[in-house]
Amino acid sequence: MDFNITAEEDALLIRIAAQLRAGHSPTDDDLADTLGDEVRPVLQSLIRKGWLVVDAERSLTLSTIAQAAISSRRDVGGAEA
Repeated sequence: MDFNITAEEDALLIRIAAQLRAGHSPTDDDLADTLGDEVRPVLQSLIRKGWLVVDAERSLTLSTIAQAAISSRRDVGGAEA
């Protein structure tokens, strides 16, 4: 897993994590519809780096390590202050 991510990748991860917490399983098409096609290369980069996993239905989810990293961050509501 590559822990070197850009601010843009980080912001997208936080957005995806929030959608997953709300019970939504976004696909790349869902995110492209909302954020524009320019999100696709960012998603591909996060998949290559091991932060995102794509299931058979093309739904995106955080990898196990990404879940732990995101949940421990105070700035995304994962840990109690």
